[in-house]
Amino acid sequence: MALDELDGRILSLLEANGRESATKLAAKVGLSRSAVQERVARLERDGLIQGYTIRRGSGGPPTGVDAYLFVRLEGPACPRVAPLVRELPEVLSIESLAGELDMLIRARVPSMPALNTLRERVAQLPEVRTVTTAPVLAVHLDRR
Repeated sequence: MALDELDGRILSLLEANGRESATKLAAKVGLSRSAVQERVARLERDGLIQGYTIRRGSGGPPTGVDAYLFVRLEGPACPRVAPLVRELPEVLSIESLAGELDMLIRARVPSMPALNTLRERVAQLPEVRTVTTAPVLAVHLDRR
């Protein structure tokens, strides 16, 4: 499916605020409310919008530890290892990489001991050579 400039603007506005009303979106992109609703429905149907979510702000109590796990594998094993990692409930995203690292895992755990446990579980998966763990200290920008 080809995206035009208006689809791109609608996606950008929804990424910034997933609760933006169709009326406000329409005013910002210069379309009618019904035209925006049709475009959003098509973007959802075509899989470009896969869901609406929340991002926790920093004003509340700590919600755990976010971390990256940098994984090196034995050979081109991402297609075999990724489904195993996907089953771990703490895992937020899995990305295959080109270069020295093979896989980047982002996770959220309740505590540092839980991060250590997750790291050990990943390290024990078949074809995993090394795992380097980097807890997130601060987030300075998140455009997701």
